[in-house]
Amino acid sequence: MEILTTAYARRVGVYVEQMTIHADVLEEGKPDIAGELLHLIAWIRREGLPLTGKGTIHKRTIQKLSVITVLSSADFDGLRIRYEDSDLYPIHVAILLDLLLSLNLAQKVKGRIQIVDDQLQEWLKLSWTQMHREIYHACVGRYGDTEPALQHFRNQLTVLTPGKDLWCRILNSKWEPQIRSWLNALAGWGYGEVGENSSGELAFRWLIEPKSLLYRGQERVTETEKCGFYVQADFEMLVPPEVRPDMYWMLDLCAERVTRDHMSIYRLTRERMLSAIAGGMELQKIMNFLYQYALTGVPEHVLIALEGWGKEADCAPSNIERYMEACRDTTSDQDLIQKDVLSDMYLSFYSPRNQGLVEVPVLFHAMERDDSVIEKTYSMLGVDEIPENWYREWRRYHMSTARQIVTKAIEWQTKLGIQQDKCTQYLIPHQVQGHEQWTLSGWCILDSNEHTSETEWRTFSPSEWDTMRLILPGDVIT
Repeated sequence: MEILTTAYARRVGVYVEQMTIHADVLEEGKPDIAGELLHLIAWIRREGLPLTGKGTIHKRTIQKLSVITVLSSADFDGLRIRYEDSDLYPIHVAILLDLLLSLNLAQKVKGRIQIVDDQLQEWLKLSWTQMHREIYHACVGRYGDTEPALQHFRNQLTVLTPGKDLWCRILNSKWEPQIRSWLNALAGWGYGEVGENSSGELAFRWLIEPKSLLYRGQERVTETEKCGFYVQADFEMLVPPEVRPDMYWMLDLCAERVTRDHMSIYRLTRERMLSAIAGGMELQKIMNFLYQYALTGVPEHVLIALEGWGKEADCAPSNIERYMEACRDTTSDQDLIQKDVLSDMYLSFYSPRNQGLVEVPVLFHAMERDDSVIEKTYSMLGVDEIPENWYREWRRYHMSTARQIVTKAIEWQTKLGIQQDKCTQYLIPHQVQGHEQWTLSGWCILDSNEHTSETEWRTFSPSEWDTMRLILPGDVIT
């Protein structure tokens, strides 16, 4: 998609352009949507989410859902989202529930919406970046306008923008109302901020690296210092944004969220502690968690209070001093861990086929692969009518023959390989200009890894390579 968006930008029109000046913020980015979903899941686990006989959530529960999140209906004004019972569910509540269902983190089962525990455990293994990517693909597929120009705009916004924290100008005015609505939604989900430059033009900047939304699978994770939070004497916990998703999940289970912003605040309370223990969490696990990740320790009177609350649930350790010493012993080697590893491969959580609340546009529904059509398409290309050495061997050709090979690559929309001084380059040829002294323009793939490679627009003369060959799909040539 990155290569296609870049290649076709000139044909469909450019919608975004990097700015060299600052813009005034109109819509600030809210705390990220991944954290909001974790908070909602913890709430559902704790409170339950029963359905009425009509299959809808009770009005009183909807009111609670509407206020426990930082999202608001105003974040999504202008998005033409259709869903049943729109008179009952505020749009921001509908989107939150729809995301849980479409990511398969929740299901409607026996008159209630309940969390899918196995899927949740896999979800908690993801990094924030992976979560943001999964949620973003769900948002684009379910809430993005199907108008082709607006699809091109969304792709260009991730591919052609300069990067995180850098403003870009929105050039197209015809679609400005729809574009502004989408940008406001991105701000609501915490992906970016909407602004305006000195000329009154619409502007946007990403709060995360936009290219991280494009790639799935393995990514490099580096931790150079211990990650954690700060437990205060007043039972409040200050939680920096770099705290991992699984840690946020534990905080949502055993503590009360006070505010969520760049620095979030949670509070240890008797009610939430008893609720966590009643829900099956052991006090020892909570204490281990606090000792392991409280960066400046846990005040003693807070520990005594936790022990007292545990006794109410008849599960407190018999000797808190001995317990404190044991916890120190188990965590002493974890203060500064440096690791440089690849995260595990994971399957996509989102599928348009997953049933949610929102009606997914037909254009965005996944299509089944029809191999028979692909085979017929390539069979009509006339592979048998060209010399085998064009695609079997690296060879030097006369200028006129080389031009024929390049022209065939453009016709078939396949890659072309060229070599010079034992250096191999792969091209996506676009146009041949001239006859005897001709040139080739197209996209040069700068890395052999097609999933992560970058491309660069270049113009070549056949004198710039020694040998060449067509690169055809592997299932065509046996």
